[in-house]
Amino acid sequence: MLKAIALAGSVLLLIMGATRVAHGDWISTMVRYERNLSAANDMAVGGAAPEPQVARRGFDFSFLTRRVKGRKALSRIREPLNENDLMVSDRHVGMDMTSELRAVERPAILELRKYATIESGDTLVKILNSQGLARSDVNAINQAVSQVFDLRKLMPGWPVSLNLDASIEPMAPGRLISLHFEPSEDVTVSVERTPTGFAAHRDETVYIEKLMIASGTIRKGFWKDAKALGLPDRVVANAMQTHECVTDFKKDIQIGDKFSILFDARLTEDGRIINSQKIHYVAFETRRGKREVFRYERKNATGYYDSDAKQSCAAAFSLIRAPLARPYRMSSPFNPRRKHPITGKIRPHRGVDYAASKGTKIFAAGDGVVIAKRTHSGGYGKHVIIKHNDTYQSLYAHMSRFPKNLRVGSRVQQGQVVGYVGTTGSSTGNHLHFEIKKYGKQIDPVKSKLPAGQKLSGSARQSFFIVRDNTRRMIADAEPVIAPET
Repeated sequence: MLKAIALAGSVLLLIMGATRVAHGDWISTMVRYERNLSAANDMAVGGAAPEPQVARRGFDFSFLTRRVKGRKALSRIREPLNENDLMVSDRHVGMDMTSELRAVERPAILELRKYATIESGDTLVKILNSQGLARSDVNAINQAVSQVFDLRKLMPGWPVSLNLDASIEPMAPGRLISLHFEPSEDVTVSVERTPTGFAAHRDETVYIEKLMIASGTIRKGFWKDAKALGLPDRVVANAMQTHECVTDFKKDIQIGDKFSILFDARLTEDGRIINSQKIHYVAFETRRGKREVFRYERKNATGYYDSDAKQSCAAAFSLIRAPLARPYRMSSPFNPRRKHPITGKIRPHRGVDYAASKGTKIFAAGDGVVIAKRTHSGGYGKHVIIKHNDTYQSLYAHMSRFPKNLRVGSRVQQGQVVGYVGTTGSSTGNHLHFEIKKYGKQIDPVKSKLPAGQKLSGSARQSFFIVRDNTRRMIADAEPVIAPET
């Protein structure tokens, strides 16, 4: 043993005479040797206590390293050890360091979620660059997405969601964890970071198409009761639109009335209705009778018609130029510079006068709602004003009387009696003063172009009746909509 120590001392004296670089190297070697030997005898982090170890070969130089330039010098020259330094099989008997290291749980990555909106002229590269990502990542992400989605189809307004690594140091390039955007309601494009790069996916929702019928009883209101069946807003709104010219949903539909909607439903795999490709039929059973409309497609247009082939939607709106029963004659045309027959002054006549005997029926010029019914109002005398839509209004003046059931808010149809000819107000004889307003301004009812509406006739009428009968048979084959459980 003494000989071995003497030999080691001789070797040490020879090494100390070498250069400064060599001097530093042998110290580092001894330090690593010391730490390896200590690590073999101590318990690994996260592992079990070491089993009894066998005798190890070699010398313990710790008595030398503790005296070389003090602890400060040693801490300066020590090097960090890697896993391979701690796994020398012939020294670490019975230890599997790889499995022991797995026991140490790695810290979770902190994610920072950001949102961007695609603007006009934006590209995916531009959006990623604005997030401060490394150029290599930007190119890799752009290439991955282009394999599943045509990036030329990016549209302004689309939101893009990005998940970034929040542990990146300031001023360092950003690190993307994932992103996704939705080109449509049915498609989602996403990108995720993987150990080998970036992987892009395109997920398309699979929908089921079914012919369904939603039926219910009005308890709170059509909108709420239809929604309670699980119908989406768009389907309910489209169903109301089919009746917008023939039904006042605030006044005509009452508690206890029934409704039915026949439509092509688009459902998710779990049975949730999200949309409707077509609404074939909408009906309301009210105290005044059944109101139903049928979808009818033609080459140039699609509309909804009642059972008698009369178009019911707003596109069918029409106005009558002379809305009263015959016989009658035009006694005064539309004239902005007419001389008033009573005052003798030049006063614009912004309507048309039709002379007729007292009590002659006056009809509504078109479908609409009564917004005014006045018994005395200046020169008009007894008169009625009907709002047909957001564009047109009509006025009927100098009436002798009104129908008993006509009130403000009453919904009227074209040809329905709204009054009787008289001579009330500033009038020299029995006649109807008739006005039409378009966007709030009076127009000539005779010379102006008025909406003509559409009534099916000839072969189109016969074709509609076939569609109507087929639609009624479809109702029996349709799957009923069942209200979701609350």
